[in-house]
Amino acid sequence: MSIMRSFKLRLIRFGRGTEGSMPTEGVMAFTFLIWWYISSFQFFDAYRQKNVNLKAAYTIADMLSRETGPVANDPTSAAVNQSYVNGLNTVFDYLTFSNKPTWVRVSSVYWDNSDQKYHVDWSAASGSGHQVMTTPMLQAYANRIPVLATGDSVIVTETFMAYEPMFSMGLKAQVYTTFITTSPRFSACVPWNTGGCGTDPGGNWVNPDLTDVPDPTP
Repeated sequence: MSIMRSFKLRLIRFGRGTEGSMPTEGVMAFTFLIWWYISSFQFFDAYRQKNVNLKAAYTIADMLSRETGPVANDPTSAAVNQSYVNGLNTVFDYLTFSNKPTWVRVSSVYWDNSDQKYHVDWSAASGSGHQVMTTPMLQAYANRIPVLATGDSVIVTETFMAYEPMFSMGLKAQVYTTFITTSPRFSACVPWNTGGCGTDPGGNWVNPDLTDVPDPTP
């Protein structure tokens, strides 16, 4: 009998065999069940955190869309400045219960009909060391911004949350990001600090790009 034939017969005999060891099979099954349970918990936690991140991002985007800048005789109005953006990050952390680094970036974007592209009116990032949005950078996101008429604007809210899985089982450390566009609710645009916004009687945008000239007022 050849070696291959002998090996084949052994495989057939093994496949048809009904003998077994309950303790050995129990250990194998228990190991698989533990792996399945931990993996299921890990993936559930990752999707849960991502969902919480998205809901919190929509919340702060909605908050920002309701701002109109300082209004005389209105104690509830507030200037959207660096302190305000840092406060949005604080709210985001509270809503997500995150114990990992997070930061947010908000930008006011409008459509310039003269050169047929979106422009950044102003942009700010929470904390320090994070890059603000610029008009050249914005073009990579053009397909994610709704069609705007001249004089209209949207607020782009981006959030960044570091996520590190508890177990290294199919998931790696990553950063959850969101990109949300929201139309200002009560004005043509949300002004930065005490600057103006909107259009003049001729339909021309009156607020210059502030991205390259950061406002020094906190």
